[in-house]
Amino acid sequence: MKLLKSRDQHILKDKRYLKKIVSVAEIKDEEVLEVGCGPGNLTSLLLKKAKKVYGIEKDGRFVELLKKKFSSYIEEGKFEIIEGDALKVEFPECDKFVSNIPFSISSPLTFKVLKHGFKLSVVTYQKEFAERLVAREGSKKYGRLSVIAKAYCKAEIVDIIPRHAFKPVPKVDAAIVKIIHEPEIRVENVEIFEDLVTFVFSRRRKKFSKILEEWCEKRKVKVSDMGYGDERPEKIPPEIFAEIADSL
Repeated sequence: MKLLKSRDQHILKDKRYLKKIVSVAEIKDEEVLEVGCGPGNLTSLLLKKAKKVYGIEKDGRFVELLKKKFSSYIEEGKFEIIEGDALKVEFPECDKFVSNIPFSISSPLTFKVLKHGFKLSVVTYQKEFAERLVAREGSKKYGRLSVIAKAYCKAEIVDIIPRHAFKPVPKVDAAIVKIIHEPEIRVENVEIFEDLVTFVFSRRRKKFSKILEEWCEKRKVKVSDMGYGDERPEKIPPEIFAEIADSL
């Protein structure tokens, strides 16, 4: 069976890392959502631990394979396959999100996962993306992803997966990220916060004071740059964005 290259889906075949993902998820009689089931390597391990597994798979060929491979679990009601695009279909209500996701949809899928309300997520990302997601104070730079994510969760890299653990082999290594769905920073008005962060990072080459001035003019508000006016956006701590948003 050939994989769809357009999905940028790399199948994790190394059992050591598959078991590590499940171990980190600490599944105890809970319902789990998996996106990008592929041939079911991770799915088979999840089914042994979870009360029920929901699997979203876009590739019709994999869907048919999964139906045959896990027919007994489907009959028992322990496995439900949802054929479709994970960015478009509605997520079922589940306790946890555990997936080796298609790398090409990492950003939009992560935002969807963060806003869904899972208790815990364990996700495999490209290493560089994972590092941007979990960026901490002292990191080389923040980005839109890392700043907004902190209003929804606490994330950490728990292990690095070498590229040769996948098939086909990607160009870069991957990382297992544990996401606890509790805000790392408190934001009263998340809508304004996200609007501000998105606007600022769309103009990342300018100084923060100039960008903030432009944002205030467009939104017809007045705020302080909190003493970070001469810095570039990637140097602004997430807490500063929260303070500015909450000051309105």
